[in-house]
Parts: sequence; structure tokens; C-alpha cells
Amino acid sequence: MEQVTVTLPDGSHRNVPTGAVVRDIANTISPRLAKSALAAVVNDELVDLSYPVETNITLRLVTKDSEEALALCRHSTAHLLAAAVTALFPGTQCGIGPATNDGFFYDFVVERPFVTEDLQVIEKKMRELASQDLQYERKMFSKEDAKSFFAERGEPLKVQLVEEKGGPVVSCYTIKDVFIDFCTGPHVPSTRNLKTFKLLSTSNAYWKGDATNQPMQRVYGTAFLKDAELKLHLERLEEAKKRDHRKLGKELGL
Repeated sequence: MEQVTVTLPDGSHRNVPTGAVVRDIANTISPRLAKSALAAVVNDELVDLSYPVETNITLRLVTKDSEEALALCRHSTAHLLAAAVTALFPGTQCGIGPATNDGFFYDFVVERPFVTEDLQVIEKKMRELASQDLQYERKMFSKEDAKSFFAERGEPLKVQLVEEKGGPVVSCYTIKDVFIDFCTGPHVPSTRNLKTFKLLSTSNAYWKGDATNQPMQRVYGTAFLKDAELKLHLERLEEAKKRDHRKLGKELGL
């Protein structure tokens, strides 16, 4: 069997069978480290743990302590949000859901605007899905098959995105049996890796930010790697809100 050479951050080398996936390579390095890994950096590219190694590479595992981990978890939490919304509100159309500098958001076409009580229900559903240890899995489609797939699911915005941004082969990610999205990834291995998050607000939005396009509902949230970090962030948001109220009160003479 042909082998490839994997160079690790400490300069050591491992020879592994061609096609071995990062997760299996990680287990040969350290089962404990492999268990805590969220993704990996292969030749300076962030990839899933399911990434197959076909040539000689440099490899660094990404854990919660890595600089890439926060954005990775926020992106995966955005997908978890979409999984919860589509489960709770059948007929929802999904737009985009990126990580941001302080959290994440996802845009939806829904029958009615979301209210605060909806966010509470959605977050509860997200935690339910997170507790089920559902795998994030990458699936590849031809461009035409991907367009047909999303058209059959009643997702015209996804069809449009695939048409505009997809190559001959299109990458999609599933959250096992509950959600699928057109996405280049990468993502965390499982919903169990996502525990420290909070939905914050909702607002009106438009498809592609153009007011002549489809009106949408945007749900904002934030996610962190540690409970203490999330708590501190929420406290800062609350303090900022209080300052704004005090400032507004002075301006109104209240």
C-alpha cells in the first residue's frame, strides 16, 4: 500500500496509508488529542477531521485552544441555528449563515416575523440537537444535482447560490438527518462540540442586502469556547444597553 508522509508541528514525521483521514492520523498521534480535535490545518488550509490525505502534508490539529477554533464553532453554530429553525417552522427557506467578528447570524424566509419568544424556543431546540451528538458530514454533488436537490426541497435561494457560486462539484454539509446546506466548510465533528452559545436578537433583512429582493428575517447569536467568555460577553452587551438607555434618557430629559 502506498504511503504519504505527514509532518507534525514539532518536526516529527509519520508515514500513513494514502487516503487516510485526518481523524485516524490524529488517533495515531494521541487518542486524547484526537478526541479534543475540532478540525485540522493541512498545508495552511483549515479542513475537517474527515479530510483524506492523498499527498505529503504538514498537519496541525485544531482544538479549542487554537486561534481558528472560535470562528469554526460560530460557523457550525449558525448551521445548528438553521437546523432548529427549519425543524420548528416547516416551509422555511434558508439564505446565508456566516460567522461574524462577535458571533453569527442566519437569514430566513418565514411566514411571519420572529419575536422574542420564538428565539427562546429556537435556542431550546438548538440545545436539544446539540445534546444528540449529531455528526456534521460533507457531501459532494455535481452542480446540476445540487440545484435539483435544493429545488426539490423548496429552497430557491440555495439553488441561486449554487448556480452563482458552485463549481462543477458542489460541497454541502449535513447535520445528520436534520439539515443540509450548500457550504464549503469546514465544520466541527458533531453538534456535541457546540454548547456555549446564545441567541440575541432578530431583525428584518433582504436577500443579498438589496431592498428590492426577498424580505427575510435575520437571527443573530453569539458563541464562545468557554462559559466564562460567553458570560462576560453577555454582561458587556447588557452594560452597553444600559448606557444607551441612560444616554437616551438624558437626551429626552427623562
